Amino acid sequence: MATFDRTTIVRGPCKITYDGATFYSKGGVTLTMNQSTFDKEVDAYGMVGKAKTDMQLVVEFEPVGEIEALTTLFPYGSTTIGASIYGSSDKALIIVAADATYTIHNAAITKLPTLRCTANNTQLGSVQFTGLVKNSANPNAITSYYTASAGAAIGTAFDPALIIAAPYTATLGGSSFSSSDGFEISFDLALTPIVVDGIGTVTMALGNIGSTISCTPIGVATGAFDTYFDGLDAGEELGVATLDVSTTVTGGLNFDAAAVQIISIDRKFSPTENRLGKLTMAAKRTFTSGSPNALFTIAAV
Repeated sequence: MATFDRTTIVRGPCKITYDGATFYSKGGVTLTMNQSTFDKEVDAYGMVGKAKTDMQLVVEFEPVGEIEALTTLFPYGSTTIGASIYGSSDKALIIVAADATYTIHNAAITKLPTLRCTANNTQLGSVQFTGLVKNSANPNAITSYYTASAGAAIGTAFDPALIIAAPYTATLGGSSFSSSDGFEISFDLALTPIVVDGIGTVTMALGNIGSTISCTPIGVATGAFDTYFDGLDAGEELGVATLDVSTTVTGGLNFDAAAVQIISIDRKFSPTENRLGKLTMAAKRTFTSGSPNALFTIAAV
């Protein structure tokens, strides 16, 4: 009869350190090792094997909502298009658990967390890091990507008081309003892999960054946003306005965009829903003397 050793089953939480910041996760943390491949094909037999072209390590988790590390989580607001997000020096991401410590030697954020500006949820969505081969290291060796060492306690420094949920208001141009379901701010990050044959991806360049803001306005006239749809010819640039999303609660978030453009506004005709529905805005890049300004700024109140 087969036997089984239950001590081989490992479970447990962790903490993550990166760029001088420490993160705890709202749910589990996933570390995935991805090998890119090409198919070896033979006309007579079809696909007879797969061969490696690249390897990347992906770490994904949802921070608990502490906001003291905003500059770490949102590093690309002022990054030049085409610049390497990995920089000139490797930056390690370290996962510390009781059974083992995993050090990913060369990591960068490849998915920015959504901001949830609401009194009914934590403030940060899922963040993703991607680990590449270390600079000037052998891509054949797994230790050029990560090393595992002894585990350690995840610490006693966590402070639940830093998880803030608060009511928010927005100021769009000269109009201020609340939202029936808070404000959600998401980020579109386009990255271009820089690949070296025989090594794989050695860095990624910033191709584009965008930000979309959505909410359900309440406390304003149903026609309050119509001016942004009026008087525009086909092909004409959409109107712009400044946007500030903020709270007066210490520890909350403040999101500012020097310019946003209104994309859509819904009207609902129902006895169970407010007349004004979802409002969607997109951040627009502005320039000063020909130089691009930050697309957005995020700060703690």
